[in-house]
Amino acid sequence: MSQSISSNTSDGSVLGDVFGVVVDTQSYKNLAYLLLAFPLGLFYFVFLSVGLSLGIGLSVLFVGLFILFATVSGLRVVAAFERTLANSLLDVDIASPDDVRPQGDGLVATGKAYLRAPSTWRGLGFVFLKFWVGILSFVLLVSSLGIAVELILAPVSDVAIEVQIGDWQPASSIETPVEQAAGVLAGAALALVSLHILNAFARVNAQIAAALLGADSPDGRGEQTRR
Repeated sequence: MSQSISSNTSDGSVLGDVFGVVVDTQSYKNLAYLLLAFPLGLFYFVFLSVGLSLGIGLSVLFVGLFILFATVSGLRVVAAFERTLANSLLDVDIASPDDVRPQGDGLVATGKAYLRAPSTWRGLGFVFLKFWVGILSFVLLVSSLGIAVELILAPVSDVAIEVQIGDWQPASSIETPVEQAAGVLAGAALALVSLHILNAFARVNAQIAAALLGADSPDGRGEQTRR
């Protein structure tokens, strides 16, 4: 598999390293990918769980085999979509696998080719992993960036998003103008730290996508380059 990752968040200076993420468009593409991770992961998990359960449960009947074929076909469509999504939002270049080689015509030959292809099973692993990665993405977004936005919007709390963690609501815990000003500064600092954390987590997602959704190199190992 091939993967290229570009990094434009630094101009070589300390200030560039720290504040570059704010003006780097890749940071916001990473956020978009992480925001989509939870709903997509939940949808994939339900789709595969229902499809595999029904297909295996009804496999003694002819209809079960069709359900399994449709589920595996859908899995490969999902893997292709996720590969495109990663290439578009995570600034990677993941090549499509070319390991499906039907030995004949028809649904049976195609189904057997899908099951023989390593990319099918890697895609299955990715899709199930996406559910848990999506949950972690949601938690990170709410607990870091969500609180930062809430603190920044505290002076106009009537239109704030009212983030609540346990019994604590950041906006309602600060009332005086001094507390609000301090909250805005703290929120800005937290937002900056959050962008660095979320960018790092997005890079982990890129590594996972490259490992499980890409094509194998001739020596069986994934190739990775960084620009």
